[in-house]
Amino acid sequence: MVKVALELSAFAHATEDEGRVLSALLNAVPAGLRQVLAQRVRVQSLEGYYGNVIKVLKLSIEGDPAGEALRHLLCGMSGRDRDLLLATLEGRVERRRARVHVRLSKQDLYLGRMVLSEGDDVVKVVASFEGVRRSDLATVLKSFGEACGG
Repeated sequence: MVKVALELSAFAHATEDEGRVLSALLNAVPAGLRQVLAQRVRVQSLEGYYGNVIKVLKLSIEGDPAGEALRHLLCGMSGRDRDLLLATLEGRVERRRARVHVRLSKQDLYLGRMVLSEGDDVVKVVASFEGVRRSDLATVLKSFGEACGG
């Protein structure tokens, strides 16, 4: 069995409502896990270049909840985005580890949609796989996405 760990993170700029950013971050996980996982979100305050406050929200998930969250994330994407994720997988995987980097539109997540994004206003998801070779990641991701018919 594949062991999965997820690290989700998002920036809340001074002009943004931190609660909305938190909602977007939590919408990336199944509804049944949100209340419990909300208690585990860490918030770090940083100072931007012009002295503005930037908050970094981070959530780490391991074990069965991480696998469940990964399935939720993949099944929440359109078939087109799942295909795009697999087609661009090589550029999303760390060079020496089985870690996949995915960027999701923060605005779309707030609205309950999983949409890949290459912009700046994103929730970043880093999925780590233990016991999986880098070359097998596409197969592993496909297996997690099988629950959604794709």
